[in-house]
Amino acid sequence: MPSRPKHQDKDLEKILKWAERAGWTFAKGRKYFMGKCDCGKHMKTVRLTPSGARYGENLKHWFVRLDCWKGEALR
Repeated sequence: MPSRPKHQDKDLEKILKWAERAGWTFAKGRKYFMGKCDCGKHMKTVRLTPSGARYGENLKHWFVRLDCWKGEALR
């Protein structure tokens, strides 16, 4: 499997790696990374330019709230 390019924001890159360890896969689009859950039910876009200061925190909470989340909480 070819590795995806790194996200330019180090905090969002950390979140993407965390989600990948929980079974998610990400592909880079033009303005975002598109993530897909291994269960096939969930998809999530991660923007290249965050829309606000809490974008990363909201993204982490979104992943953890999923019913099929297998990972641990990111601190």
